[in-house]
Amino acid sequence: MDENETVESVPWSELLDETEPGQDLRRIAYLVAGLLGAVVLGAVVARAWWSPSAPTVIAPGNPIAIDSPPSGEEPAAAPEATTSTLTLYSEADLMADPPDPGERSAIVRAEWFVTDYFTADYEPTGSADIRAALPGAAAVPDLPQDGRGGISYVEWARAFRVDEAGDGAYLVGIAFRALAAPPDGAFIRLPVRAVEVLVDVGMDGASVLDLPRPTALPVGPEPGPWPEPSGDPPQSVVDLAAARASVWGSEPRIVSAASVAEGWRVVITVADDVGNRWPLSMVVGL
Repeated sequence: MDENETVESVPWSELLDETEPGQDLRRIAYLVAGLLGAVVLGAVVARAWWSPSAPTVIAPGNPIAIDSPPSGEEPAAAPEATTSTLTLYSEADLMADPPDPGERSAIVRAEWFVTDYFTADYEPTGSADIRAALPGAAAVPDLPQDGRGGISYVEWARAFRVDEAGDGAYLVGIAFRALAAPPDGAFIRLPVRAVEVLVDVGMDGASVLDLPRPTALPVGPEPGPWPEPSGDPPQSVVDLAAARASVWGSEPRIVSAASVAEGWRVVITVADDVGNRWPLSMVVGL
Protein backbone atom coordinates (compact mmCIF):
# COMPACT_ATOMS: atom_id res chain seq x y z
CA MET A 1 0.00 0.00 0.00
CA ASP A 2 1.28 3.37 -1.05
CA GLU A 3 1.89 5.56 1.93
CA ASN A 4 1.47 8.72 -0.14
CA GLU A 5 -2.32 8.53 -0.68
CA THR A 6 -3.61 10.90 -3.32
CA VAL A 7 -6.99 12.49 -2.61
CA GLU A 8 -8.80 13.95 -5.56
CA SER A 9 -11.16 16.84 -4.84
CA VAL A 10 -14.24 17.65 -6.92
CA PRO A 11 -14.57 21.36 -7.92
CA TRP A 12 -18.18 21.78 -6.80
CA SER A 13 -18.11 25.55 -7.10
CA GLU A 14 -17.12 25.35 -10.74
CA LEU A 15 -19.80 22.78 -11.47
CA LEU A 16 -22.43 24.98 -9.88
CA ASP A 17 -21.42 27.90 -12.07
CA GLU A 18 -21.89 25.91 -15.24
CA THR A 19 -25.10 26.52 -17.11
CA GLU A 20 -27.72 23.85 -16.76
CA PRO A 21 -29.33 22.57 -20.00
CA GLY A 22 -32.10 24.93 -21.23
CA GLN A 23 -31.24 27.65 -18.73
CA ASP A 24 -30.38 30.14 -21.49
CA LEU A 25 -33.74 29.59 -23.20
CA ARG A 26 -35.60 30.20 -19.96
CA ARG A 27 -33.71 33.43 -19.38
CA ILE A 28 -34.61 34.66 -22.88
CA ALA A 29 -38.27 33.75 -22.35
CA TYR A 30 -38.36 35.65 -19.05
CA LEU A 31 -36.78 38.66 -20.72
CA VAL A 32 -39.27 38.68 -23.59
CA ALA A 33 -42.22 38.32 -21.20
CA GLY A 34 -40.96 41.23 -19.15
CA LEU A 35 -40.63 43.43 -22.24
CA LEU A 36 -44.15 42.58 -23.40
CA GLY A 37 -45.57 43.36 -19.97
CA ALA A 38 -43.82 46.73 -19.99
CA VAL A 39 -45.24 47.55 -23.45
CA VAL A 40 -48.79 46.64 -22.41
CA LEU A 41 -48.53 48.67 -19.21
CA GLY A 42 -47.23 51.65 -21.14
CA ALA A 43 -50.13 51.42 -23.62
CA VAL A 44 -52.70 51.33 -20.81
CA VAL A 45 -51.17 54.34 -19.09
CA ALA A 46 -50.96 56.27 -22.35
CA ARG A 47 -54.60 55.52 -23.20
CA ALA A 48 -55.74 56.68 -19.78
CA TRP A 49 -54.01 60.04 -20.16
CA TRP A 50 -54.56 60.65 -23.88
CA SER A 51 -57.85 60.67 -25.80
CA PRO A 52 -57.84 60.90 -29.60
CA SER A 53 -59.46 63.87 -31.24
CA ALA A 54 -62.90 63.47 -32.78
CA PRO A 55 -62.92 62.32 -36.43
CA THR A 56 -63.59 64.92 -39.04
CA VAL A 57 -67.08 64.69 -40.51
CA ILE A 58 -67.41 65.93 -44.06
CA ALA A 59 -70.66 67.72 -44.65
CA PRO A 60 -72.77 66.13 -47.41
CA GLY A 61 -72.53 67.83 -50.76
CA ASN A 62 -71.06 67.45 -54.17
CA PRO A 63 -68.13 65.04 -54.44
CA ILE A 64 -64.71 66.66 -54.46
CA ALA A 65 -62.70 66.03 -57.61
CA ILE A 66 -58.94 65.81 -57.09
CA ASP A 67 -56.93 66.84 -60.18
CA SER A 68 -53.22 66.34 -60.59
CA PRO A 69 -51.35 69.66 -60.84
CA PRO A 70 -49.58 70.44 -64.13
CA SER A 71 -45.98 69.38 -64.34
CA GLY A 72 -43.58 71.87 -62.86
CA GLU A 73 -46.15 73.49 -60.59
CA GLU A 74 -46.42 73.07 -56.88
CA PRO A 75 -49.70 71.54 -55.73
CA ALA A 76 -52.05 74.07 -54.22
CA ALA A 77 -52.59 73.90 -50.51
CA ALA A 78 -55.58 71.78 -49.61
CA PRO A 79 -58.48 73.75 -48.16
CA GLU A 80 -59.11 73.32 -44.51
CA ALA A 81 -61.62 70.56 -43.84
CA THR A 82 -65.02 71.66 -42.62
CA THR A 83 -66.27 69.85 -39.56
CA SER A 84 -70.00 69.33 -39.19
CA THR A 85 -71.07 69.47 -35.57
CA LEU A 86 -73.68 66.88 -34.63
CA THR A 87 -76.39 67.95 -32.20
CA LEU A 88 -76.45 65.99 -28.95
CA TYR A 89 -79.93 65.69 -27.46
CA SER A 90 -80.51 65.56 -23.75
CA GLU A 91 -82.56 62.87 -22.08
CA ALA A 92 -85.39 65.36 -21.58
CA ASP A 93 -85.48 66.07 -25.32
CA LEU A 94 -85.60 62.37 -26.16
CA MET A 95 -88.44 61.76 -23.70
CA ALA A 96 -90.54 64.76 -24.77
CA ASP A 97 -92.46 63.16 -27.66
CA PRO A 98 -93.68 59.78 -26.31
CA PRO A 99 -97.13 60.02 -24.70
CA ASP A 100 -97.73 59.76 -21.00
CA PRO A 101 -97.55 56.13 -19.77
CA GLY A 102 -100.90 56.59 -18.04
CA GLU A 103 -102.38 57.80 -21.29
CA ARG A 104 -101.11 54.71 -23.10
CA SER A 105 -102.62 52.46 -20.44
CA ALA A 106 -105.95 54.25 -20.71
CA ILE A 107 -105.99 53.81 -24.50
CA VAL A 108 -105.27 50.09 -24.28
CA ARG A 109 -107.94 49.52 -21.63
CA ALA A 110 -110.56 51.56 -23.47
CA GLU A 111 -110.01 49.76 -26.80
CA TRP A 112 -110.12 46.41 -25.02
CA PHE A 113 -113.34 47.30 -23.17
CA VAL A 114 -115.13 48.55 -26.32
CA THR A 115 -114.18 45.36 -28.17
CA ASP A 116 -115.68 43.20 -25.41
CA TYR A 117 -118.67 45.46 -24.76
CA PHE A 118 -120.03 45.50 -28.33
CA THR A 119 -119.27 41.83 -29.06
CA ALA A 120 -122.34 39.68 -28.42
CA ASP A 121 -122.03 36.02 -29.29
CA TYR A 122 -122.87 32.74 -27.62
CA GLU A 123 -120.14 32.94 -25.00
CA PRO A 124 -121.24 30.72 -22.06
CA THR A 125 -120.22 33.31 -19.47
CA GLY A 126 -122.43 35.96 -21.08
CA SER A 127 -121.65 39.46 -19.84
CA ALA A 128 -119.54 38.34 -16.88
CA ASP A 129 -116.31 39.85 -18.24
CA ILE A 130 -117.96 43.20 -18.91
CA ARG A 131 -119.55 43.38 -15.47
CA ALA A 132 -116.23 42.43 -13.86
CA ALA A 133 -114.53 45.32 -15.68
CA LEU A 134 -116.97 47.88 -14.22
CA PRO A 135 -117.16 49.01 -10.56
CA GLY A 136 -118.41 46.25 -8.28
CA ALA A 137 -121.43 48.13 -6.94
CA ALA A 138 -122.55 49.36 -10.37
CA ALA A 139 -126.15 48.59 -11.36
CA VAL A 140 -125.51 47.34 -14.91
CA PRO A 141 -128.70 46.88 -17.01
CA ASP A 142 -129.35 43.76 -19.06
CA LEU A 143 -126.84 43.32 -21.86
CA PRO A 144 -127.19 41.58 -25.25
CA GLN A 145 -124.57 39.01 -24.18
CA ASP A 146 -127.07 37.53 -21.73
CA GLY A 147 -129.75 36.79 -24.34
CA ARG A 148 -130.07 34.88 -27.57
CA GLY A 149 -130.67 37.79 -29.92
CA GLY A 150 -128.51 39.05 -32.75
CA ILE A 151 -124.80 38.36 -32.99
CA SER A 152 -122.23 41.15 -33.08
CA TYR A 153 -118.45 41.07 -33.50
CA VAL A 154 -116.24 44.14 -33.22
CA GLU A 155 -114.04 44.17 -36.30
CA TRP A 156 -111.72 46.92 -35.01
CA ALA A 157 -111.57 49.59 -32.29
CA ARG A 158 -109.16 52.54 -32.29
CA ALA A 159 -108.67 55.54 -30.01
CA PHE A 160 -108.82 58.95 -31.71
CA ARG A 161 -108.79 61.28 -28.69
CA VAL A 162 -107.58 61.20 -25.08
CA ASP A 163 -108.43 63.90 -22.53
CA GLU A 164 -107.46 64.12 -18.87
CA ALA A 165 -110.53 63.86 -16.65
CA GLY A 166 -109.16 64.30 -13.15
CA ASP A 167 -106.47 62.78 -11.00
CA GLY A 168 -105.33 59.69 -12.92
CA ALA A 169 -108.54 59.55 -15.00
CA TYR A 170 -108.76 59.79 -18.80
CA LEU A 171 -111.70 60.13 -21.16
CA VAL A 172 -110.81 58.15 -24.28
CA GLY A 173 -112.67 58.55 -27.57
CA ILE A 174 -112.94 55.23 -29.43
CA ALA A 175 -114.10 54.66 -33.02
CA PHE A 176 -115.11 51.11 -33.88
CA ARG A 177 -116.89 49.00 -36.47
CA ALA A 178 -118.86 45.81 -35.83
CA LEU A 179 -120.14 42.97 -37.97
CA ALA A 180 -123.64 41.93 -36.94
CA ALA A 181 -126.29 39.44 -37.92
CA PRO A 182 -129.93 39.02 -36.81
CA PRO A 183 -130.92 35.65 -35.28
CA ASP A 184 -131.85 34.16 -38.67
CA GLY A 185 -129.95 36.39 -41.10
CA ALA A 186 -126.57 37.02 -42.70
CA PHE A 187 -123.84 39.24 -41.36
CA ILE A 188 -123.67 42.87 -42.40
CA ARG A 189 -121.04 45.50 -41.69
CA LEU A 190 -122.48 48.16 -39.39
CA PRO A 191 -121.53 51.84 -39.75
CA VAL A 192 -118.51 53.15 -37.87
CA ARG A 193 -119.59 54.51 -34.51
CA ALA A 194 -117.81 56.33 -31.68
CA VAL A 195 -118.02 56.23 -27.89
CA GLU A 196 -116.10 57.69 -24.98
CA VAL A 197 -114.79 55.52 -22.15
CA LEU A 198 -113.80 56.88 -18.74
CA VAL A 199 -110.71 55.04 -17.48
CA ASP A 200 -108.84 55.38 -14.20
CA VAL A 201 -105.11 54.58 -14.20
CA GLY A 202 -103.45 53.72 -10.90
CA MET A 203 -100.48 51.82 -9.54
CA ASP A 204 -102.28 48.49 -10.04
CA GLY A 205 -103.31 49.15 -13.65
CA ALA A 206 -106.26 50.68 -15.51
CA SER A 207 -109.95 50.19 -14.74
CA VAL A 208 -113.15 51.30 -16.47
CA LEU A 209 -115.31 53.67 -14.41
CA ASP A 210 -118.53 53.91 -16.42
CA LEU A 211 -120.54 52.60 -19.36
CA PRO A 212 -119.56 53.85 -22.85
CA ARG A 213 -120.78 57.34 -23.68
CA PRO A 214 -122.01 58.02 -27.25
CA THR A 215 -120.09 60.71 -29.12
CA ALA A 216 -119.67 62.00 -32.65
CA LEU A 217 -116.95 60.81 -34.96
CA PRO A 218 -114.15 63.29 -35.68
CA VAL A 219 -114.68 65.18 -38.92
CA GLY A 220 -111.69 65.74 -41.17
CA PRO A 221 -111.11 68.51 -43.72
CA GLU A 222 -112.88 68.42 -47.05
CA PRO A 223 -110.50 66.80 -49.59
CA GLY A 224 -109.67 68.56 -52.82
CA PRO A 225 -110.85 67.36 -56.24
CA TRP A 226 -108.96 64.71 -58.19
CA PRO A 227 -107.00 65.81 -61.25
CA GLU A 228 -108.94 65.65 -64.50
CA PRO A 229 -107.94 62.92 -67.00
CA SER A 230 -105.61 64.34 -69.62
CA GLY A 231 -105.21 61.83 -72.41
CA ASP A 232 -103.17 58.69 -72.85
CA PRO A 233 -99.92 58.41 -70.87
CA PRO A 234 -96.66 57.29 -72.53
CA GLN A 235 -96.20 53.56 -73.01
CA SER A 236 -93.38 53.54 -70.44
CA VAL A 237 -95.84 54.85 -67.81
CA VAL A 238 -98.41 52.22 -68.78
CA ASP A 239 -95.87 49.42 -68.50
CA LEU A 240 -94.56 50.58 -65.13
CA ALA A 241 -98.10 51.01 -63.71
CA ALA A 242 -99.05 47.51 -64.86
CA ALA A 243 -95.89 46.06 -63.30
CA ARG A 244 -96.58 47.72 -59.95
CA ALA A 245 -100.24 46.64 -59.95
CA SER A 246 -99.28 43.04 -60.71
CA VAL A 247 -97.57 42.86 -57.32
CA TRP A 248 -100.95 43.45 -55.65
CA GLY A 249 -103.27 41.41 -57.90
CA SER A 250 -103.82 40.14 -61.42
CA GLU A 251 -105.16 41.37 -64.77
CA PRO A 252 -104.43 45.10 -64.32
CA ARG A 253 -106.51 47.45 -66.48
CA ILE A 254 -105.92 51.18 -66.74
CA VAL A 255 -109.12 53.22 -66.31
CA SER A 256 -107.80 56.78 -66.58
CA ALA A 257 -104.62 58.82 -66.37
CA ALA A 258 -103.98 62.46 -65.49
CA SER A 259 -100.83 64.52 -65.83
CA VAL A 260 -99.65 65.83 -62.45
CA ALA A 261 -96.56 67.63 -61.20
CA GLU A 262 -94.86 64.37 -60.18
CA GLY A 263 -95.60 62.63 -63.49
CA TRP A 264 -98.85 60.72 -64.15
CA ARG A 265 -101.64 59.75 -61.76
CA VAL A 266 -102.99 56.44 -63.04
CA VAL A 267 -106.25 54.78 -61.93
CA ILE A 268 -106.10 51.05 -62.49
CA THR A 269 -108.31 48.10 -61.56
CA VAL A 270 -106.80 44.84 -60.30
CA ALA A 271 -108.47 41.49 -59.63
CA ASP A 272 -108.01 39.75 -56.27
CA ASP A 273 -108.01 36.02 -55.48
CA VAL A 274 -111.82 35.69 -55.67
CA GLY A 275 -112.28 37.73 -58.85
CA ASN A 276 -113.27 41.09 -57.37
CA ARG A 277 -111.73 44.01 -59.26
CA TRP A 278 -110.51 46.86 -57.05
CA PRO A 279 -109.74 50.36 -58.37
CA LEU A 280 -106.34 51.57 -57.19
CA SER A 281 -104.30 54.69 -57.93
CA MET A 282 -100.60 55.34 -58.27
CA VAL A 283 -98.32 58.15 -59.34
CA VAL A 284 -95.72 57.18 -61.92
CA GLY A 285 -92.85 59.57 -62.50
CA LEU A 286 -91.47 60.21 -65.94
